[in-house]
Amino acid sequence: MNPSQQVTLLRKDGRLDEAYRLALELISAPAPNAWEWGAYAWCLIDLIKRHAADGDQARLGEYIDRLSAFEVPSGNDLLAQHRERALALGDEDRRAILEARQLGKNGEHEQAISAFAELLAKGSLTEDDKTAFGWELFRAAGAIRRGAGGKDLPQAAVGAIRRHLNTYFKLGMSGPSLLHSCVLQQAQRLAHEDHLRLIAFVRLWNLENLRPEDYEKTTSDDGKVFPALAEQVLQRASKEAAKGTSAEEMAYIAPHVEAALKRYPDNVWLKLNMVKLLRGLDRHGEARQLVVEFARNKAGEFWTWDLLGDLEADRDMRLSCYAKGLSCSEDDVFVSKLRLKFARLVSADFPGQAKAEVERVIAHKQKEGLPLSSDAQQLANSEWFVSAGSVPSGRAFYNRIKGQAEELLFGQVPWTDACLGDRFVIDDVDGQKARSRRHIYVMGEPLPLEMSVSATHPDVRDKPPGTPIRLQFETPVGEPWRTTVHRIQSRADGGPYDVIPEKCGVIDHVNPSRGLLHFVVATGVDGTCPIAEFAGAAEPGTAVAVRMAHYHSRKGLRPRVVSILPTTRTPGSDICKLFKDTVEIRNGLGFTSTRIFIPPDLIAAAGIAEGDQVEGMAVINFDKKRNAWGWKAIKAKVAEPQR
Repeated sequence: MNPSQQVTLLRKDGRLDEAYRLALELISAPAPNAWEWGAYAWCLIDLIKRHAADGDQARLGEYIDRLSAFEVPSGNDLLAQHRERALALGDEDRRAILEARQLGKNGEHEQAISAFAELLAKGSLTEDDKTAFGWELFRAAGAIRRGAGGKDLPQAAVGAIRRHLNTYFKLGMSGPSLLHSCVLQQAQRLAHEDHLRLIAFVRLWNLENLRPEDYEKTTSDDGKVFPALAEQVLQRASKEAAKGTSAEEMAYIAPHVEAALKRYPDNVWLKLNMVKLLRGLDRHGEARQLVVEFARNKAGEFWTWDLLGDLEADRDMRLSCYAKGLSCSEDDVFVSKLRLKFARLVSADFPGQAKAEVERVIAHKQKEGLPLSSDAQQLANSEWFVSAGSVPSGRAFYNRIKGQAEELLFGQVPWTDACLGDRFVIDDVDGQKARSRRHIYVMGEPLPLEMSVSATHPDVRDKPPGTPIRLQFETPVGEPWRTTVHRIQSRADGGPYDVIPEKCGVIDHVNPSRGLLHFVVATGVDGTCPIAEFAGAAEPGTAVAVRMAHYHSRKGLRPRVVSILPTTRTPGSDICKLFKDTVEIRNGLGFTSTRIFIPPDLIAAAGIAEGDQVEGMAVINFDKKRNAWGWKAIKAKVAEPQR
């Protein structure tokens, strides 16, 4: 270790006085090198910091004079920067800044903030100092949240965090920078808890300061994926802007949301907010085009049709959209405003039904103890309302009107024959409530496709399994398990389970240890079934009548057994056949002259030897090693000699 390195080691080890004495010896010797002079300067810097903190003015002045006389070698920018900072500590304010920074390092963030605030008022902070001040504001806000338990912040905590955010803006800080993004993240969290209007905040923060990292999704240690900061901020801020009345806020956020839609094309809520922004900016044509593009994904939500109706200029189409929206939900907590809009439009042709809609809204408000809106009062006082007799409307009435709206979205989607399946329940997962669903089987080749809808869907509720229906649906190419069913109608020309014809197959293997049987129906069509659910003798060679379907999962296309029963029918010769042939045995494996494979267990059980005449039953079988279909014996014995 050379002498200059020894000085550095002593200094970093906290033995500053010893390091300084050695550095003085080195620079007093003949022709000290640049490394030795540098080690000496770093000692002076640390000594100045020490005495700026302990208030020893005599020693502080001595070391400042020595460092002032030191000339930094050309190119050593780091040393030059720290030399300037150390020399500045000769000033009282610089020492106060050092003390403020030290308070922050000690975790005394509020005290550090008070110290920095006094220095800011005096105009004593450099840009670097303001950054340090900003970090203290950020850390203090975080400490307040942690101290309050992180949730349900009391108003005092909310007020303190908001004051720190306000102080941050007074520093004149900007980005892009990690600090600036961290402050935005704090504001986003506060806004998510309804303690801050994020749209007003981001206009001050300036969304042009988002970093590339802010647009990236994050993944936790347990594998959970979280939306990017930019996506969360834009979704919240655009929602607030669209809900408000400020054209300036809408105009500010709209270009940022438009750009974000290219990054996050699957974010339906961003699209919804963009539609509302366009509507608020009187860009109705663009709004209508965008809502039609994404509405199919949310066609089961009443608000989709409410929004689409608001954007329609044609009165009949608008009425149809409102009718479709009311057919999606009967919850008066959410659809009361929609009922009133529907009633106003339909009153001229169907005053009785319109009156019933208004009365339902009034009854709901009275039951909940809520004030009646001016729209409801105006409709209740109108001439047509007073003179009309109330006629309950309901789903049948909405169905008469909603067709035009459905054609707007689904006119190009083909109808496909299907039938209803049984009801099933998806258990509680990740805190979500258990959900009741209904299977639907859609015509397909070689097997029908299984999908599902809510068991409370009005077009399947109370209908028995096997009911013939037809439906319109769309399947995303990249995520086929996310199939969306748009419309369901009864099908008068069909019979029960007609899209799932029974196929005759044969059991080719039974696994008692796993409690499963395996069957084959056709080339590429096979499956398993629990032995306990099979109402017959589970033996190889047993003929079965099977109804099957395919369903999409994240792991690919999978088969599903809808029903399986023993049958007296005979499987086709393309899947099962009797044979009688001589056998060749190689390493315990048997092969007939017609290329039927006989497994070793059958060879051993039947005592089959090389050249024997063997008879039995074979089924088609997929050979994974050869990646090809062939024949495999499921029964075999030595044939009795002919007499």
